[in-house]
Amino acid sequence: MASTTGGTPLEHAAQVVESKQQADRKFPVISELLHASSSSEYEGAIPAEWQVVTKQRAVALPDALFEQYDLLECRCFMGLFPEIGRAWITVDHRLFLWNYEDETDFYSFEGQEQIIVSVALVKPRSGVFVEAVTHVLVVATPLEVFLLGVGHRAGARGGEVTLYATQISVAADGVAMTCIVGALDGRVFMGGNDGGLYEFEYRASDGWLTKRARKVNLTASVASYFVPTFLAGRRDTPALAMAVDDARRLLYVLLQDASIRVYWLGAQGDEFVLVHHHRTVGSAAALLCPQFNEGSEAAPFEIASLHVIPLSESRTLGLVAVTGGGSRLYFSTVQRAQRFYDNAARATADRPEVFEVVHVRLAPDAQPGAATRAALMPRALRVHAAFYGGGSTLMAHAWSEDHDAVVGAAPASAQILGRVARQPRASLVELAAAPRVEGRTWAIAELSSGARALNDLATVSATPTRTFAVLTNAGVTVLEQQRPVDMLRALIGQPAVADAQLREFIATYGLDETCAMCFTLLCADDAAQHSGGMHVLGAARRVLFELGGVPRFAEAPAFPTAATADVTGSERIELSGRHNGLAQYLARVLQPIWARAAISAATNDGARVRVAIATPELVEVQERLRRLQRFVGSNQRFVPDQLNQMPVQPANSTRPPADATRCWQAESTSLGALYELLVHAVEAISFLCLLADFNLPAISAAMPADQRQILADITFGRLVCGERAACKELILALIGSQLRQHVSIDSLSDVLSKRCSSLFSVADVALYKALEALHVAGESGEGAETAELARDALALLTGIAGSLSVGQLRDVCASFEALSQHAAVATLALACARQSDPTDSALSFWGDGAPAGDARETVYRKRMDCYRCVLDMLDKRGASAFEPRVLQQLPRDDALFQFVLFDWLLEHGQSAQLFHMHEPLVEQYLLVEPRTPEKGDMLWHFYVHAGQYGKAALVQRELACSRDMELSLSQRIEFLSLAISNAKVAVDMVRGRGSHGPRMAPELSIEEEVDELGALLRDTEDQLEIAQVQLDIQQQLRSRGGHETPARALDERLYTVTELYDKFAEPLHLWDAVLLIFKASNHDDRAMVEEIWNAIVRTVLDDEHRTGLMAVSSKVSQLGRRLFPSAAAFPLDLIVTTLLDLALERPTEYTPGFVADTLLQSRVPHWAAFEALRNIYKRVDVANTVAREIGVLTAMWIDAQGLVDSQDMPIMDVDAALSLYIVNATLGNNTELKAELQRVQDRLRQIY
Repeated sequence: MASTTGGTPLEHAAQVVESKQQADRKFPVISELLHASSSSEYEGAIPAEWQVVTKQRAVALPDALFEQYDLLECRCFMGLFPEIGRAWITVDHRLFLWNYEDETDFYSFEGQEQIIVSVALVKPRSGVFVEAVTHVLVVATPLEVFLLGVGHRAGARGGEVTLYATQISVAADGVAMTCIVGALDGRVFMGGNDGGLYEFEYRASDGWLTKRARKVNLTASVASYFVPTFLAGRRDTPALAMAVDDARRLLYVLLQDASIRVYWLGAQGDEFVLVHHHRTVGSAAALLCPQFNEGSEAAPFEIASLHVIPLSESRTLGLVAVTGGGSRLYFSTVQRAQRFYDNAARATADRPEVFEVVHVRLAPDAQPGAATRAALMPRALRVHAAFYGGGSTLMAHAWSEDHDAVVGAAPASAQILGRVARQPRASLVELAAAPRVEGRTWAIAELSSGARALNDLATVSATPTRTFAVLTNAGVTVLEQQRPVDMLRALIGQPAVADAQLREFIATYGLDETCAMCFTLLCADDAAQHSGGMHVLGAARRVLFELGGVPRFAEAPAFPTAATADVTGSERIELSGRHNGLAQYLARVLQPIWARAAISAATNDGARVRVAIATPELVEVQERLRRLQRFVGSNQRFVPDQLNQMPVQPANSTRPPADATRCWQAESTSLGALYELLVHAVEAISFLCLLADFNLPAISAAMPADQRQILADITFGRLVCGERAACKELILALIGSQLRQHVSIDSLSDVLSKRCSSLFSVADVALYKALEALHVAGESGEGAETAELARDALALLTGIAGSLSVGQLRDVCASFEALSQHAAVATLALACARQSDPTDSALSFWGDGAPAGDARETVYRKRMDCYRCVLDMLDKRGASAFEPRVLQQLPRDDALFQFVLFDWLLEHGQSAQLFHMHEPLVEQYLLVEPRTPEKGDMLWHFYVHAGQYGKAALVQRELACSRDMELSLSQRIEFLSLAISNAKVAVDMVRGRGSHGPRMAPELSIEEEVDELGALLRDTEDQLEIAQVQLDIQQQLRSRGGHETPARALDERLYTVTELYDKFAEPLHLWDAVLLIFKASNHDDRAMVEEIWNAIVRTVLDDEHRTGLMAVSSKVSQLGRRLFPSAAAFPLDLIVTTLLDLALERPTEYTPGFVADTLLQSRVPHWAAFEALRNIYKRVDVANTVAREIGVLTAMWIDAQGLVDSQDMPIMDVDAALSLYIVNATLGNNTELKAELQRVQDRLRQIY
């Protein structure tokens, strides 16, 4: 609540608004109205012809559904699903979903053959269905219970509904489910006709030991599973109805014997514990209320329905049961000691300790009624369907065979408020009505949604807010709950309204509330006014101005209110009902936002603030306020200086005319204050919406911390009435923000003047007089005059540039830009920078690497802000800013600005421009810390451009080896490759030009510089080889998956071979990389290499997706191409031995040439392969295989002689080896091998 102390008219109006809002908040909750053990007070509506519940329309069942009903063979059920805007009807095994909004649209489901005995719409379990499924339809038959997914898309005329087959079902085992209910978390409870309570458990898929769906008997004992059915004895009483209290985690079960069980579902909603069973509900009610006489041997006590009372309505009352006689029994699970004050009770989902009837509300027919009630109400109710919610009750009573009477009851707000004003605790008084509907009622449900307040006077909507659907076997009847404002509209909407009726209405609800209702009607939106008709508006205006009363003197009340105005110490003025109605309506319109934080911290550290109320909510309130503002402004009798149009005083007044004038003056003052508050509220909302549109968090970031602290958590009421200075600071920040964005403030000034005139004045922008002067130049329209005015303004501003704040500088620069005076922006900004730092300390600070905590940093920041103005101007000019003529026009006498300009060019990808601008400063700029990849890249390009390739190579190698630059491994390898190329060029240039060309180190001799470059070249080549191994490791890690962290670490720097082996290759079993490391380091460890090769081969063979020896050949040749001729990583004798052993191990996969082809694919020369094979021939077990491989190798060698020098083949050695193998094959009687070798030898001898 805003604090509005003080005596200004605006603060007085705020006090009036707050007092009205506080009075509305004093309306008791339902448990406070039911403080006694019983109650039975009802009143007829005033006037009697307009009841609290009336018919809106009736929709008959479609003919197609009646035709289905004619086919009924066994059973038919009906009900309502207001959540999806449908009524459901079952005819034997068929299920129909009828869209009663569209009237004729219905959906038929006939996907099974069993009679449907029960249907319920529940919330789906999380994670089971697709997002399109918003609800689950539970359908029960005697044989099974199954689920249908329901997709509901809201829209006009009931929206769209789609059913999805889920294939989820459980066997019913012959149990007919009499009732089904679901919890918000998706649990589904069912009551069977065998007296058992069941839960339908389901999940997304079958588990290891559990099915996807199962039916769990929650009430059966363990022993019952082992006792035959015929020995089970008496069954439990079946359930008649169930209700779930999700907030309190309770399940209420109504049994057919009118007893109620309470089950606790656990604090987390995953349990099921019987905590209470109230078997004597009727007797308990009779003890509380002697007049309660329901239940006898001839007509047993019955309960028609159970209804949960949510925590938002009461913390102490949890359940209401509607009896067959129309009484309501209120139950509580809260201890008696905690029930005295509802607000003091703690909202909890703990296990309840009690469950008892605490109040009996007798039916409307159970008390001696007035004539109006007796004419409308039956003497005794026979309720078979009921609804309760938000304090309202609807009960279907069998009026006749063909009609039901829907008995409605709702709190009589005016009567309750009157009693609250007279006594500490008021009792419940209700208005009752009983409209008739055709057919027998099956279900009643509320169609409207949203918050439902007991006090229906506290409304600003001109249309009924609560509607109900009553489903009968004839169709759906839509009922409206009539609020007092609806009754007034109906009353004054009659062609002829009797003054007696109006005065009776005013006497019932009070003049203040009646006038507030008139404002509700007169300030409704266009649609509501059109539906009511001009006659209603005219009648409401007449009631307001003709019957709204006049201010008068009254005795000082015992408890003064803010709605009275002091005149003397002993007399007070009682203002008119018209005034108080305006205050009441204004307070209710503002109530949703008045006490809420309008602006709050957007970050934890409070560095930014934001608009805390959503724009749609603000706009909705503002629309109502604007309609009220238009109405008050268009009726001159509300304007304080038009008092002569109002009656001065009643005709029978004995007061002198001067006293009457004082009364009207007091009302005039108060009305003026309320109107001022109304205007300020409209403007405050406009201001908040404007701040939201202009990104308040970004604007507030530039505000001083103390101003942000003032704004944080400021309520809307304070923003309207108290914090005008804070609003002005926000306006200044907003204007500054616009100027920073180079937007003219003319339009913003117009918007502020029109929408927020009370917050904005010329004095608020006095700091921008220079900018306004430049605006004159912009408005002149003539080029010469504009340029002359701009030059004059620049001359004036340049002389005081050092005293300008950064904000002021930005404002002025924005004005120059608007005039296209871009050179003036640069001149003024650099003048401000120079005058702010006459000793040029910022340049030395930059040259020293900008050390933290240095005293020069402040002036450096100021100069950077000045330069930012120039860069912003260049940014707005787009591509034209990079033209040489534009850059040449910028002042060149500020070295620090030149360095900042270089930064800007690099950020915009215009690095080539630096080579043509200020060459003496470029190298100095690029060498100053901090070194960045962009500056390093620019530096080696600069050296290449200058022909200094040696320096370029050094820079490139430094970039590749850097640890503090964010470069990828591929970029580092690219820099190493470039460094090698540039180093080679540098060596050639030094050797070719000598001392005549650009050199890396002029102080060295030619020979020394060549040696330096050679060492650089060799080291870089070695580094490149290791880096390629590192890249191979990274690629392997990423191809494996799950190793992104070490893969990213390989981007951070270049590792040594030892680090690559110890940190990555060996721990992660990257055997390919280990071999590459061995090659790069020339590390000779025969045993380890043999072990690694065996591991590689076995890994390939164990992979079921690879093809045995073919895959081994591919893998070996792939590695061989990278490893050969390294004897450390690719020893030929080991490779050949391994391949031959595999050939023996897998003879069915082996084909001649397997070894030879693998070696050749590894880029092993023919002669090296020949020697490796010949050296192993002495092994007896592989001799024939070696001979066959050498034969194939020789044939391939012969075929390749056209591509290589014929002298590469040692013909005599090869021929001798073949002869030896032929002899051995002859001795071994291996004719096939002998023939193969002879064919190869013949080819060899024919060629050579």
